[in-house]
Amino acid sequence: MTAPKTTTWDIEPHTRAKHAILQRYLQAWTAILASGGFPEILYIDGFAGPGRYSKGEDGSPVIALRAALKLYARAETETRFRFLFVENDWKRAQMLEEIVAGANALENFDVSVLGGETFETAFDELFDLYKTKGGRPPPVFLFIDPFGWTGAPFSIIREVMGYPSCEVFVTFMYEEINRFIKLQNQVGNFDTFFGTKDWQKGVRLTDPVERNRSIHDLYMRQLRVDARAKYVRSFEMRNKKDAVDYYLFYATNNMTGLKKMKEAMWKVDEAGEFRFSDATNPNQAVLFEYSPDFGALRRQILQHFGGREATVGEIEEFVLAETAFRETHYKVQVLKPLETAGAVEAINPPPRRKSGTYGKKSLRLRFRRGSS
Repeated sequence: MTAPKTTTWDIEPHTRAKHAILQRYLQAWTAILASGGFPEILYIDGFAGPGRYSKGEDGSPVIALRAALKLYARAETETRFRFLFVENDWKRAQMLEEIVAGANALENFDVSVLGGETFETAFDELFDLYKTKGGRPPPVFLFIDPFGWTGAPFSIIREVMGYPSCEVFVTFMYEEINRFIKLQNQVGNFDTFFGTKDWQKGVRLTDPVERNRSIHDLYMRQLRVDARAKYVRSFEMRNKKDAVDYYLFYATNNMTGLKKMKEAMWKVDEAGEFRFSDATNPNQAVLFEYSPDFGALRRQILQHFGGREATVGEIEEFVLAETAFRETHYKVQVLKPLETAGAVEAINPPPRRKSGTYGKKSLRLRFRRGSS
């Protein structure tokens, strides 16, 4: 999407989907951290926008506030909710400030809108303040949602992921990046965006599919290796012409966070205006549909565990961390049919265990070699 020049603009179908994911995830994220004893949690929106779209739909800052307000209304936490909304455009920032102004009147809410300031400057000022106080930041959810690639340095992601309980959600505007990546006057900007000069290897690829995977995989590698994120998933948005609009990258060091993000992803409704899939592994791409492809999950589990033993807990971690599927997708839909067919057997079943049940994560299963 080309960056709009107006203060507000019409919301795109894929943006509605992205915001639905954000809403579902932040409702879970705020509840989990607030119940975890953290005195403060911090949400940062680096490219916040005006807060509303042209027809009144909520923007990402309002979605984030509503997630915290829903928890606050139930009076279930004393956690302080801190929000930093950064918007370089003055008019948009002013509109956003008017929309969110009421939240600052609430106890335990601290909402800041920084207008006319870059994301990088605002971030550095905030984190320098935490460092000056001799501490470290609270748990952070960092949302980076630019129209292109400038102003979103990878160094910020690297720093955030170096602290405990911090996560990053990035809109990676592949269509725009691919269109302008050969421009010589953008070399420095792309070095900063990727955090490495290795992106230049992808530019030399003439096959569009190969170039796509090269650029995508480099950013994923940077999240895993440079930013040291334990769990990274990427999600692909395609338009009606079946062209990639952008990727969503999610990085966390927490398995619970990964579980909740996948839950949010699988619950996004499709209206036929875009295709939405997990693109983390090009050999195992899975389209998010109403009916998951359990056959694909079965093949992945058998390929990984065939001829081996594993606990239910180990299988679940594999499903969550290494496949596109959820923790609700593998027991009844995959393990039970495999056990019925004799392809899997329980090694240490508890007394009176009913075949086809996998409630205990310590239950050990043996996968017959050559099963399919």
